[in-house]
Amino acid sequence: MSLNISQSTQFVIKKLNLITKVGTENITGLYQELNIYDSMFMPCIRGDILIQDAIGLASKLTLDGSEYISMEISKGDEPSDSSTVLKKTFRIYKLGNRSNLNQNSELYILYFISEEMIYSMQKKINQSYKGLYSDIAQKVLRDNLKVPLNKIGIIDKTKGIHNVVVPNLSPFDTLSWLMKRSINNENLPNIFFYENKYGYNFASLSTIVNLPVTTNINFEPKNIGTLRSQEFYGARDMILNSQFDLMENISNGVYAGKFIGLDPLTRKVNIAKIDYLQTYSRTNKHLNSNPNFTGGRNREGKDSAQMFDSKISLYSFETERDKSDWVKTNEIQTGKIIDDTHSYVFQRAPILTNLLQTTIHLNVPGNFAFTSGTVVRLKMPLRAVGTNNDNKDATLDGKYIITAARHMIKGDIHETVIEVVTDSTNKPFTISQNSDMLEAIKK
Repeated sequence: MSLNISQSTQFVIKKLNLITKVGTENITGLYQELNIYDSMFMPCIRGDILIQDAIGLASKLTLDGSEYISMEISKGDEPSDSSTVLKKTFRIYKLGNRSNLNQNSELYILYFISEEMIYSMQKKINQSYKGLYSDIAQKVLRDNLKVPLNKIGIIDKTKGIHNVVVPNLSPFDTLSWLMKRSINNENLPNIFFYENKYGYNFASLSTIVNLPVTTNINFEPKNIGTLRSQEFYGARDMILNSQFDLMENISNGVYAGKFIGLDPLTRKVNIAKIDYLQTYSRTNKHLNSNPNFTGGRNREGKDSAQMFDSKISLYSFETERDKSDWVKTNEIQTGKIIDDTHSYVFQRAPILTNLLQTTIHLNVPGNFAFTSGTVVRLKMPLRAVGTNNDNKDATLDGKYIITAARHMIKGDIHETVIEVVTDSTNKPFTISQNSDMLEAIKK
């Protein structure tokens, strides 16, 4: 029998099974609350489930961390878009405190995570690799974590052939190390490693921003009535984090910075100056049409994007060792050891800080299509007296990336809290400064 979905928060649990050494238990009737989390800043999906146990399940099954929880949740019984369905098996890794609800039942929380995390913690890699960081990442996923091909999502091709020796690191630690040192074909260190509902991804920000918009989200405060069609795609709660923090951004080198590299053997020094607008202009792949920042001038008349001493980072490199006479004479086989791509570790911080400076949390009707690493279009009305929903807030209205999602299922309600960020805005910032501002700078 099909369920006719009439409310945006309605859902169907087709399967919720606890798989143990002694058998499989259907726990659909026992759960009180289910939370599922994914994030572009976490390697894998995790969650928790609140159980009201009136059948002595925990004792009967002797739960010890070897169990799995298999679930399939969708918007209805009829076939639907696979993006709206969650179908996955997780590993139980923790049994929370057990508290008596009454003489016949108890409450406890089961914590679960993708099986690959447990597997990763049990393995260490001691191996050398040669090739693209992206190819090495894919090998680690396939060979060391045994991730099937259908659970591997975006693997963006990185730049540069590298010799890598992994010194006793877990697979996930190895993937994190590769991520921080990878650059895309635009020489930008903006690779993310994460799991979403579509699988594991080693994806460049340049690729993510070009993904098609999955959903248009209308922000509609609770006290404003909506049409039924809007109800399915409307956000009713919003928290807008600080859109900028000038002092923090300067400290993190968002606007400008300087990277000084030294080869201790050859005493060669490399100095690279990075400014926000230059980095922004290196690619035309952005969510919206204008940068988040254009810069303000200081009392020297210099733009913030030209103050390179704001953030100075030091690193060592060895790219010139093969040119050293001493190395040629005494260590003939050393050759060219590594390149300086490890300097990109320092350059990631400004990119990430800029990306996160406009962060919005939205409460939306539950939908598993809302998952990290996807793009949504936020329709944001201008909140001012005398305006209506046709007036858009040009600074906030536009395309965003979902960086994190929390799916909350309780009773007959499924809601999703998403964190969205953007690297750009639809409203151009004013560059020129009026006479009052110029006067204020001088004082």
